Amino acid sequence: MDLIYLVNFLYIEDLKIKFPGDNQKLARMSLIEEGWPKCIRMAYLSIVCSHNVNGVAELHTSLLKETIFREFD
Repeated sequence: MDLIYLVNFLYIEDLKIKFPGDNQKLARMSLIEEGWPKCIRMAYLSIVCSHNVNGVAELHTSLLKETIFREFD
């Protein structure tokens, strides 16, 4: 867990530079979903820690980019 929190901290610090003042965007893109209990967004973690991500087909990749992972595209 400590490693995931560290990755999230470094990732959020980078996002703060790219999107200054947009705290809602930071919360949406955080690897940690706040609340009780806190949850790890495993799909987000895999995107942040990967060099590239693609779907199994061109259509699948397009759907991922337009829906679930729009913020990351």
